Amino acid sequence: MTNEELYIIQKMGRKNPFKVPEGYFDSFADQLMQQLPEEAPRRRALLVRMRPLLYAAAACVLLAVICVSIYNTSFGEQPVVAQVAENESNETYIDEAADYAMVDNYEIYACLMNE
Repeated sequence: MTNEELYIIQKMGRKNPFKVPEGYFDSFADQLMQQLPEEAPRRRALLVRMRPLLYAAAACVLLAVICVSIYNTSFGEQPVVAQVAENESNETYIDEAADYAMVDNYEIYACLMNE
């Protein structure tokens, strides 16, 4: 013990100076509950209430994106190579493509011979 504690014990003694009235804690809980104000039921935030709808909307958007991408890959435009293969009778298109690619007849024959 420190000197301050010894001084307090010498002056006041070991008796507890605080007293509680008889039966105070018997009805304490009831008194406290009566003093508390009535709480109105709290409403949930708008975002919390709308969360299931937001999840459903996100799922629908994702499904739409997937469906559109599958549709475009399945039924979209064919690649240029497939169009050329289908339109072999169209000589002008092939000639224009060869001119654009700067491919002459020798290079075309060389490519065909390697296959």
